[in-house]
Amino acid sequence: MWGGAGGGLVAVGSAALLWDPGQALAWTAGVVAAAAAAYLGQLAPLHLQQALARRRAGRELTEGEPLAVSVDIRNQDYVTLDFGDRVADVPAAGHTVRIVVTSTGPSAVLLTGIRAEVLSRDVLPGDLSRHAAEVPVRRFEALLDADPPEVRALGESDFPYRIAADESEVLDLVASTEHGLVQWVLWLNWMSAGRQGSTRIDLAGRPFHTAARRPGAA
Repeated sequence: MWGGAGGGLVAVGSAALLWDPGQALAWTAGVVAAAAAAYLGQLAPLHLQQALARRRAGRELTEGEPLAVSVDIRNQDYVTLDFGDRVADVPAAGHTVRIVVTSTGPSAVLLTGIRAEVLSRDVLPGDLSRHAAEVPVRRFEALLDADPPEVRALGESDFPYRIAADESEVLDLVASTEHGLVQWVLWLNWMSAGRQGSTRIDLAGRPFHTAARRPGAA
């Protein structure tokens, strides 16, 4: 602002000095004062707001909590409790609380401890109800260097597995290779109601990628 306006003021003021030095000096001083007032009235508040916003943003980074926490309750039985005006299922003792902590700030976070705080304790009538049994996990390893690749059970149980209606099976496979980068998929063979087939298992149409732990391996 001051570069362009200042140059114009100098040119006009110089020309005015040639005609009437006294009036020119007074006129120039008035114009400069008006320009300064315009700056203080318009640009200065904007610059001040921007500086305050930057200061607030920096303070939030240093004063706010630098982490996010998510919680999931798992492996729970339930106790059906009578609160008088309502009946509710509450997780029974022995359940698992899974906590996932994520750093959200620009710096690392060191977790130094955890503690519990009891907010209330009541004695209420109730009945215990067991949760449905967890689906067993079948564990395998996929030996990708074998020719052809081999999928081998890691426990005593192996195929075939029978899945009744509305039941599930969970399969965990550990991929293994010692040679370069391998792209691969799985095929799950099945039979049902006199039919048989194979279902491809991949990542939404893309193959799995597995790399050897030794980058220099051929």
